[in-house]
Amino acid sequence: MTTAIFGIRFHSNESLQPDPEALAAFLDSPRAPGARERHRDDLAAYVDYLAAIEAFEAGRLHTGGAPDFPERMLLGVLSHSAFFRNTLRIAIEEFKYHRHQLSLLDLQKPRAFIRSAEAELAKLSPKKRDDLPRIARFQDMIAQRKRDLDALLRRREMLAGELYHIAAYINENLVLISRLCEASIEKLALVQVNGEKSAALIEDVKRHFKEQVRDSVQAGGVTKDYLESLKTEVAELTKQLSRLMLEDLYAVTGIYEALHAHVEGASAALRRLLAEADTARKRNGMDSGESYGGIENVLVGLISRFRPQGGAPAPDAGPSARLVAEKQREMLDHVFELLRSVRPAGTARP
Repeated sequence: MTTAIFGIRFHSNESLQPDPEALAAFLDSPRAPGARERHRDDLAAYVDYLAAIEAFEAGRLHTGGAPDFPERMLLGVLSHSAFFRNTLRIAIEEFKYHRHQLSLLDLQKPRAFIRSAEAELAKLSPKKRDDLPRIARFQDMIAQRKRDLDALLRRREMLAGELYHIAAYINENLVLISRLCEASIEKLALVQVNGEKSAALIEDVKRHFKEQVRDSVQAGGVTKDYLESLKTEVAELTKQLSRLMLEDLYAVTGIYEALHAHVEGASAALRRLLAEADTARKRNGMDSGESYGGIENVLVGLISRFRPQGGAPAPDAGPSARLVAEKQREMLDHVFELLRSVRPAGTARP
């Protein structure tokens, strides 16, 4: 947890971990009795993004084609952000599973039986020979139900501890993602202010046209009108490229800002609910389970309500569209190369 965002979650209770078949069966079960939606549906959008990002990181898209510029921009940011990780998916799947197991525990039934049996036992007298067999039978049943209740309480305590640990693990990593977004936004602002790479790419465009003029001269000369026309075209083209690269920086920054706001909101809700669960446990030794129901809702919202958007497609730049697009891609590559060095405090490159 100190080497990478959403690294391996250590110290989980192995005795509670479901086998793959049990977890898959749970995820395929209805979210509520009679409901058509399954627990797996809560993770569907997140799983789709995971597949796209994994394909992007492997140099391909799950659709089989190369990503267009806006998609490349979006997936590059999401890959760097570490928000889309299988470890987070697994943690939320297990949280939902354990939360369901917690909801199945029925403590009232053995408690009601114990109260009823003790009330009946109180009516009997050890001084009456006929009552002695019934007294022994009631005592055995009460003792067994108390053992059953103790086992349920121990399991409830373990489940609550595991749920608390998973939620805390997720929140700790959301804090790291928030810091990563902040550091990335600062880095992007420096790129914008510095402007060195933008200026270098614009010079590349000017050099391209100078070489074109030289080639035309060698081929048989050029007219004054042609030179004036080309000069105007280059001025307009470099102005357009400068604007596009600035808009691209804004678009990349906007994705980080949207993710930052999303994880900050979820983290704040998790902190509040974890504090409630901790207070309840210290007050009466056991949380009612309501806090964990609230945490599950937050986690489902965390992975289902974030709908990131990429930048706008580059406008048609006429005959020089390919050149402009190439320089935009070079600028984006440069930005992502700089962002790879950005890590939040407390982590290191895995």
